[in-house]
Amino acid sequence: MTVKVLYIDDEIGKPRRDAQQIKSLLEMSNELECDLQPPPKNIFDSPAVMPDALLVDLDLSAAKVDGMSISYFGSTLAAEMRMRHSQCPIILITRAYIIGRNRQWLEESGDVDLILDKDAINSNPDRARADIVALVKGFEDLRTVEGKGWKHVVDLFQADGDEIKLIQEAAPPLDHGSWNIPQMARWIRSVVMGFPGILYDELTAATRLGISLESFRKGSLQEFLKGSKYTGLFSSLSDRWWRDRLFKAAQSVLLEQRLTGPMFQKCAEAFTARFKEDFEQAICVYDGTPVADWVCYILRQPVKQRNSIPYYPDGRPAVMDQARVSFKAIRESNDFDENLVDSDSLQIVRELWE
Repeated sequence: MTVKVLYIDDEIGKPRRDAQQIKSLLEMSNELECDLQPPPKNIFDSPAVMPDALLVDLDLSAAKVDGMSISYFGSTLAAEMRMRHSQCPIILITRAYIIGRNRQWLEESGDVDLILDKDAINSNPDRARADIVALVKGFEDLRTVEGKGWKHVVDLFQADGDEIKLIQEAAPPLDHGSWNIPQMARWIRSVVMGFPGILYDELTAATRLGISLESFRKGSLQEFLKGSKYTGLFSSLSDRWWRDRLFKAAQSVLLEQRLTGPMFQKCAEAFTARFKEDFEQAICVYDGTPVADWVCYILRQPVKQRNSIPYYPDGRPAVMDQARVSFKAIRESNDFDENLVDSDSLQIVRELWE
């Protein structure tokens, strides 16, 4: 199947021809067909038949129709299209210096489903194309159960009984049992897949097992853990593993090797014995020694729990893993915000700053 994308940009015909270049890069594979068009004169002039996805440039200031500049932004057009065509995934395309601090607001607005950087598309078009195709696939999956109850959405996760309970505790966007596609898609990607707890990305999965990322990627281990891999809604966007299946699989190896103690301290030894190759332990970003068992929220590096403190940067559901920030980030990162720690941790912060 070829995904058909409508790409609206104001740079058509300009000397640099950035829009045409992006179109060409996205079409390098037969997975995607890109129809490049200038913005409509009137924001309400939406196409009668929508494509599989809509790609909109954030800055449309250079566009002119009948010699007149248009009077709206790409984000405004995206909001209008969301109201008129809620089943169509909407992707905003821009550059970092243009979007600036508005990125978070736009991501949370509900009007766009993905923000792509033009420079990132130029440097890695395969990744951008894969993200677009995966987003379209997820929306298509949700359309198959549109108008049906929450249970039909849950079935698309391919979860077992205990996992279903965890998903239900993650505050799905339901209104008296009803739901809509854009909100459900956003919740799945930003909450269920976005926060570690029900699912883990590869760094979190590796670190919670107490092994290095390189060790986690070993083919022998990945083959063993394939039953723990998430294959449900939006799984093609990025690799995830079911937390409880991951722990159960790792625990089975510890029992097989007759090893006792905390799982994260023993997994490297157990996997080395089972698979007959070396598995390295996760190294703490703060003290440079094993065994790290958590991931620093700011630095995105393994850290020992004792070398970190709880951090509250978001409104993640209680069912998700706690965010923690390493002592190294507290001391060295400008991104650390002392207002996001609890009162019990403030003294530790002050001592680290002395």
